Amino acid sequence: MSSTGMIILGMIWILLSSVWFWAENTTVGIIWLCAGVIELIIAWIRRNTAEK
Repeated sequence: MSSTGMIILGMIWILLSSVWFWAENTTVGIIWLCAGVIELIIAWIRRNTAEK
């Protein structure tokens, strides 16, 4: 998967985590939020590595 695709996926997970918080399922919301942040970090590292 390209780093752009990973960035989009990470942002979607972060946005959808708010739906879980709204549905009062905090545990799943936190998991989705963490997964989105981790995905963005991995994409950022891959993008920086590809530029060098």
